[in-house]
Amino acid sequence: MLPDGTSVRMATPRDCDVILHHRRSMFRNMEEGASEELDQMVETTSPWLAAALVDGSYQGWLVEEKSSGKVIAGGGVIISPWPASPKNCQARRATILNVYTELEFRRQGIARHLMLVMVEWLRSQGFRSVSLHASDAGRHLYESMGFTPTNEMRLRLE
Repeated sequence: MLPDGTSVRMATPRDCDVILHHRRSMFRNMEEGASEELDQMVETTSPWLAAALVDGSYQGWLVEEKSSGKVIAGGGVIISPWPASPKNCQARRATILNVYTELEFRRQGIARHLMLVMVEWLRSQGFRSVSLHASDAGRHLYESMGFTPTNEMRLRLE
């Protein structure tokens, strides 16, 4: 349940700046990347995000204060082509990302509400699973919702 005076809405291409602000803030809070790297990330992501919001490969949800229209939280889903697997017989997959709540609005159930909205939307679209990368701060929330670690591994090619 959201705090009184707030509501959830779908993101539109006009929301690129706030989504990129959330993404940058999320990485900054995790102490991932220097300021210049975060700036470059935003610059590189901006045209991709604008196009993805138009073509539907990025679906976003924003929580805003009704009185001011200020966006206080958000989250998104990338839908990407992916080969089918035995447990998922469709050629696409979903990844949740950019889950972020402004600092002064945390610990009020906003991120949980956003996650529930996104998971329900994914179910309504026929997805059988969804993945995400959890920060240390978000891990408890995701685990409490039934997310489990997988066997994914990563090699940085730097």
